[in-house]
Amino acid sequence: MRSRWAAVAAVLALLACHFPTLRGMAAQWSNDEDMGHGFLVPLVVAWVVWNERGRWRAVPVRPSWWGIPPLLAAAALHLAAVLGVGLFAASMALWLSAVGVIVCLAGFGRLRAWVFPLLLSLFMLPKLAFVYNLVTLPLQLLASRMAAALLAAIGIGVIREGNILAVGAHRVAVAEACSGIRYLLPLGFMAVVLAYVIDPKAWMRVALLALAVPLAIAANALRVAASAAIPTLDSGTPHAAMGAVIFLLCLAVLAAARQLFHAVGARHHA
Repeated sequence: MRSRWAAVAAVLALLACHFPTLRGMAAQWSNDEDMGHGFLVPLVVAWVVWNERGRWRAVPVRPSWWGIPPLLAAAALHLAAVLGVGLFAASMALWLSAVGVIVCLAGFGRLRAWVFPLLLSLFMLPKLAFVYNLVTLPLQLLASRMAAALLAAIGIGVIREGNILAVGAHRVAVAEACSGIRYLLPLGFMAVVLAYVIDPKAWMRVALLALAVPLAIAANALRVAASAAIPTLDSGTPHAAMGAVIFLLCLAVLAAARQLFHAVGARHHA
């Protein structure tokens, strides 16, 4: 009972200390369409922890002082964030604090039991700005090249100038929002969750996550090509609806890929 109250007190302390960080993360989830899936991540993490409660409750509780180093690292990151490094550092401080608290109160056995939900929670962290800025322009150009190639392959005349596609009098600029990040982050998250729900093998989660990267890039190119070929799909509700349909198709492709990977794996071990 004492350990349970200590865990409750630790969770409340984490929430109190990192409330500004949580508020900043929630604001980004609300205002940045690339991070809209962030609201879903803590709910899924909580469900995974609850779903596996029988397994981790069977692990003996062995508190360890080795939880102090992650807490010290988290304190340093939090200080850096306060001094202006940014929200990503603050959110990493929150994540490291959770790791340190788990080790201090329950030990490495419980930490190993919660590795998957802890890794899954990384999907709700803010985008790292310099990485985002580094990959956005190359992804924009890649999307425009792939979309132009797709349109040409089906017989639609297209002229590409950098990240701008012209089909007749209709011109489409592949903006940052169409770089593919908007598909990549939520699709990667859903790939891991899908693998967890329908397949117990850890390697399947890695395989589907790896597949989500080229799949998101291809799906984004398809969206850009459709926007260039059909002007009514270029903006507004039709554009959003098309994006949702393509995302659902990506989930269907991931489910089919899981079946294929499972069949190949079963044949290999037969």
